[in-house]
Amino acid sequence: MMSRLDLCANVPVPLPSLRDLAAARGIKFGSDVDNDMAVAPRDYAELFVNQCALLAPDLSWSAVSHKPDVHEYSCSQTNIDFARDHHILLTGAHLLWHESTPKWFRNIKDRDLAEQAVRRHIRTMLEHFHGQVWSWNVINEAIQIQSQSNYLRPGPLLSNLGSDFISRAFAWAREADDAVLLVYNDYGFEDEKRGAPAKRQALLRLLDSLAKKKSPIDAVGLQSHLNTGFKFDAPAYRDFLRDIASRGLKIIISELDVSDKVAPADVAQRDLAVADSYAKFLNVALDEPGVTGLVVWGLSDRYSWYNDPYFSHDFARKDKLSGRPLLFDENFRPKPAFDAVVKALQNAPRR
Repeated sequence: MMSRLDLCANVPVPLPSLRDLAAARGIKFGSDVDNDMAVAPRDYAELFVNQCALLAPDLSWSAVSHKPDVHEYSCSQTNIDFARDHHILLTGAHLLWHESTPKWFRNIKDRDLAEQAVRRHIRTMLEHFHGQVWSWNVINEAIQIQSQSNYLRPGPLLSNLGSDFISRAFAWAREADDAVLLVYNDYGFEDEKRGAPAKRQALLRLLDSLAKKKSPIDAVGLQSHLNTGFKFDAPAYRDFLRDIASRGLKIIISELDVSDKVAPADVAQRDLAVADSYAKFLNVALDEPGVTGLVVWGLSDRYSWYNDPYFSHDFARKDKLSGRPLLFDENFRPKPAFDAVVKALQNAPRR
C-alpha cells in the first residue's frame, strides 16, 4: 500500500510561469507562434497560455495585403482569435519591412501614390487591431551597414518614399493610435564577431535622427538571434542598452532564440550550451531597467524556424540533427534553457 508521501511524490510539480515571473519584474513575456494554434496539440496550447502574456503573429504587409488597399487576415486569424480568447496581447507584427512589401507596392513609381498606400496600410492595421496590440514594429530591419544610402537599407520603401520614410511612418502610426507602443525593430547587436559594434552605432545615429524630427517612437526592439558560439562583450552591451534608455526609450528583447548549429551532437551537451547562451545574454539584458519586454522566437523546438526546411540552407546542422534552440523540446518538456530564463527573470531588478 502506498503511503501519503509516495502519493505526493507522484504529483507533478507545476512549472514556473515565465509570464508571471516577468510580470513581477515589470516585464511582459511572450513568444512567436510559427504554427496554427487551431490545430496545435492541447498540451502546447495550454503551455502557451500558462507561459505567455504576448503573442507575436505574422501580420506583415505582404501577408495581409495581396491586392492594393485590400486587407484580409485569414493567414493568422486563428492565432489572433486564440490570443483574444485567452487575453493575450499581440506584439511585433511588422508594419513595414523590406522583405514583406507586397509585389503591387513595388510596382508603384509615383511617390505620392506610394505614400498614400503606406499611410492607408498603417491606419488600416492600427484601427483594425485597436485594443488587442501591446506594441507594433512600425519599421523592421531598415539598417544596413554596407549601404551607401546613409546606412539605410535599399529597397522599395526607401526608393519610393525617400530617406525620411521612417520618421513619417511613426507619425502616421501615432495618428492612427495615440496609446499603443511604437517600436523600431532590428537585429545584429550582440555578436562582436558579426559586426555588432558598427550596427549599434548605426542604430544610435538613427535614434538621434528620429529625435531631432520629434518622431513618436516609444521603444527599440532588439531581435537577439544568438548562437552557442557568439562572442559577447557584456560591458559594451550594457553601455548600448543604457544609451538607448537614456534617450527616453523602452527596450524589447523581441525575437530571442539560440541556434545550436555549431554545438556538440550530444543532446545533453547541446542543451547546456544553449542554456549557457541564454543565461550569458539575459543576465546582462534584464539587468537594464529599460528592458520592459521579452519575446522568445518560439517556445517549442517542434515549431522553431530553425527546423523549417525553408531555412535549412542557412541553419541546418551538418549532422542533420534537428535544432534545439528553444526553451521546451519537441514534446513540450522544459529544457535547461527554460531554467536559465527562469533564473534570469528571478534575478532581474524590478522596473
